[in-house]
Amino acid sequence: MECPKCLAQLEVIDFKGIEIERCSNCFGLFFDHLEKEGLKALRGAESIDVGDEFVGARYNEIMDVACPKCRIKMTHVYQKEPFEIKFESCPQCHGAFFDAGEFRDYMEEEIFEQFQDVVGGIE
Repeated sequence: MECPKCLAQLEVIDFKGIEIERCSNCFGLFFDHLEKEGLKALRGAESIDVGDEFVGARYNEIMDVACPKCRIKMTHVYQKEPFEIKFESCPQCHGAFFDAGEFRDYMEEEIFEQFQDVVGGIE
């Protein structure tokens, strides 16, 4: 498959039995349906996001993005709370593409939620 942003080759990487595709050039990440949720539960999964977040921010400005799997135009997902997270999602296969740095932000949200659960339980 090729990267929907820079058109370089996506390479398969494995993290604890979950295979994800990572761009060999811009280091964006493509997740098949529910892979990002599976990774969110695994300690250290943010380590797969090795790209420069500033490069990722530049690629995030590309608005017309086709799913690398289905070739269908992906929709932009913008989540503001508790952290700002932007990524693209395929309306057909439900895959998701995160530019470099965005998956680390996604994982930080999980850590924030766990912290809130602990703090909330103390009161």
